[in-house]
Amino acid sequence: MNGFHAQYFYLPSTTQGNPGGLNNDNEYPNGSGLDASWTSLLAGGNSSPTWSPVDTIPFNFNFNGSPVSTFKVSSSGVLTFTTNAGIAPIYANASIPDPGIPNNSIMVWGIEGTGSNDEIVTKTFGNPGGQQYWVFFSSYTAGSWTYWSIVFEEGTDKIYIVDQRHSNNATPQITAGIQIDNSNAIMVTGSPQLANVAGTNASPADNHYYEFIFGSQNSVDMSATNNLTYPYLYINDAPYVITGIFDNLGIDTVTSMDINYAANNGNVVTETISNLSMETYATDTFSFATPWNPTLDGNYDIAIWASNINGGVDLDNSNDTTHKYLHVFSNTTQRKPMLETFVSSTSQYSVTGNVDLHNILSANTGNYTLLKYQMSWPNPGDPYYTLEGGQRRSYYGINTVPRLVMNGVAQNNPIGFTQGEFDESANLYSFIDLNADYSIGGQVVDINVQIDPLIDATGVWNNLVLHAAIFEYTTYNNASTNGEFEFYNVMKKMVPDISGTSVTNLAGPNNPQTINLSYTFNGQYVLPPDADSPVDHSTSHTVESFNNLGVAVWLQDVESKYVLQSTEASLLTNLGEENKLDMLCFPNPSHGAFNLVLPQNIGLYNLEVYDLLGNLVYQLKSQERYNQINLERLNAGIYQLKVQNDSYRLFKKIELLK
Repeated sequence: MNGFHAQYFYLPSTTQGNPGGLNNDNEYPNGSGLDASWTSLLAGGNSSPTWSPVDTIPFNFNFNGSPVSTFKVSSSGVLTFTTNAGIAPIYANASIPDPGIPNNSIMVWGIEGTGSNDEIVTKTFGNPGGQQYWVFFSSYTAGSWTYWSIVFEEGTDKIYIVDQRHSNNATPQITAGIQIDNSNAIMVTGSPQLANVAGTNASPADNHYYEFIFGSQNSVDMSATNNLTYPYLYINDAPYVITGIFDNLGIDTVTSMDINYAANNGNVVTETISNLSMETYATDTFSFATPWNPTLDGNYDIAIWASNINGGVDLDNSNDTTHKYLHVFSNTTQRKPMLETFVSSTSQYSVTGNVDLHNILSANTGNYTLLKYQMSWPNPGDPYYTLEGGQRRSYYGINTVPRLVMNGVAQNNPIGFTQGEFDESANLYSFIDLNADYSIGGQVVDINVQIDPLIDATGVWNNLVLHAAIFEYTTYNNASTNGEFEFYNVMKKMVPDISGTSVTNLAGPNNPQTINLSYTFNGQYVLPPDADSPVDHSTSHTVESFNNLGVAVWLQDVESKYVLQSTEASLLTNLGEENKLDMLCFPNPSHGAFNLVLPQNIGLYNLEVYDLLGNLVYQLKSQERYNQINLERLNAGIYQLKVQNDSYRLFKKIELLK
């Protein structure tokens, strides 16, 4: 039963994330990535359902209208205030009310604490008066790993069931709800086969929750929950279509309503929608026929709400309206999308992802910024894994490889990456020019960045950082188990560190600012044995060739993760210095096939091979930085390889074996 006769009703969350935003911890197994401030309540490895010890809520809380203070939890996902209950509920879940469930219980029944990592942990968030107490089923089992929580909220006496994180192989079928006694219960629609809504993200960003409230549900309650209009707009594109999402949180089916929007509390645009059939918890999206047409650039608070529901009034006005700031700018510039990939030389899937991504990017040369973080799994992980790469992974909630993050906010699998997906990341407006150059002297990399806002972005982005990352264009020594022998744009060091450089002033136009950065690679080259022993940057480095370094630079909003602009820095050098740059040739000696890696942006060049008598025995003309030549037809011996154009004159002695 949905339980409208119970003393509780529930509302599904209308936005992603955790209730109230108090818990921002990433979701990992206890003792293996989970924040150490959590307290263990019940360990895993329970082949049969078992109860935890009795625990205490750390603040005053009312359940079903009466004070409660203690509870216990079963490894089958049932939390009960009936602390003298006997046998724990079985692992096989069912609809509620169910005689196997103790009175006064809350549940995510249908998960199992059978695995060794399956642990129930607790933690308090927030300040006194508005705290939350989380009972977290960390890395529980439902076909594969799954994460759920039951949450108590101080002051409101609300209970939340939070759907948090799941393996792609997990198949949770959950009974989520509250059982008061054998005749009164309420469960979330879809129970006892409730599936997860949240995905694999280890951060709270994709979480979904159900809010249980003591009392009676309103018959009429329509909530505007989101404005889908893109927040950063170019005024020459006006007018703009305003699109809103509306949720029916009332008991009555909604057949008609008015939808409304207003900018900065100005004139209200009202349109009538009829012939609807929105049942309880139904969601629908509506675009206004009357577009919004601002005449000036600036920041606008757009309010959207519904009224005249079924010809009557909304009985809960607290959730009627959604607000969103739309920022209208008078100048734009070309966006260079920031592409961050998470891969590993121990992942066979990374091979396909790298190839598919390269195939698309090769047709968009110079129109993107690419940075790759080598990851620590599958075991033993990539030798070029770094702690900063791991921190970047946690920032985005990445838990699979390969993974591609575009502009900080869109995640894709690079396997099967398409030109359309690239265009989606490149065609967004940018309102900031970003230019950078760098120079290399020995093991010192100096970086100069100029940020030039074309608009006044004061108050638009309030927590900006400039990130700079030194990468190696091509590496070879980290080859491991997946068959790849060369790797591109491999991140070596964040500058100055993972936190980046704070940027506080974007009051443009004509107000550029310059940031100078420098990093010295310490010690000698090392090849770590695996990802469990990442390079210690204070004593050593993993740069294979200091003639092969690049720098990626991007401007990012810390909280939203939105990347405003990016660029690949230009190398400052002169012709004499360029002529000193080396080319890489491997394997050398070879039985015939030689792989060549030439300096960045080499342009059109002639490649020639001479024998020891000075005879030209092989030649080609190319502009590809990566090339392979096959000399199997030649006799064994020593040859001279020459690459030349107006800027470069490079030589390499090679040996052909038979």
